[in-house]
Amino acid sequence: MKIFLNRRAFTLAELMAVVVIISILAGIAIGSYRRSVDRAKFADGRSLAHQVAAARDTYYYDRVYNGETASMPTSFSLLPLEFNGASGSTYNGDNFKVYIGNVNYVRADDNDGNYGICVYQEANKRGKVSGEKCIYYNTDGNEFCQSMGFSSPGISC
Repeated sequence: MKIFLNRRAFTLAELMAVVVIISILAGIAIGSYRRSVDRAKFADGRSLAHQVAAARDTYYYDRVYNGETASMPTSFSLLPLEFNGASGSTYNGDNFKVYIGNVNYVRADDNDGNYGICVYQEANKRGKVSGEKCIYYNTDGNEFCQSMGFSSPGISC
């Protein structure tokens, strides 16, 4: 029976190379994960703002259809949906604060204070009355709005 005494072990340089490669891969994965989470939060805020805008439109057009004098509601208590935790014109969601503006828009700001999404009415050539704009409060928010496809984000609604 032969005994192998010349077994070769890993050198420190080889181990360090493996650690560096794993670190680079982890950095890329964490960055991709973070962007995915940010995009999911943005989609949540956009959906919430559109939901509030639709509830606001429903309230208004129900009144107009019934022959009543109506204006756009500025309080969550008037909307046909229930928003637990809403106070006046503000609703605090998990990731966003939603505001009903006195003019015809709904704004959802992320809880980090970087960016928000405005859902507003804008008549276009086809007669549709909806639009949205990504707004930003700092350079991180500006970069995020642009990464979400808003070519010229605004600073306010």
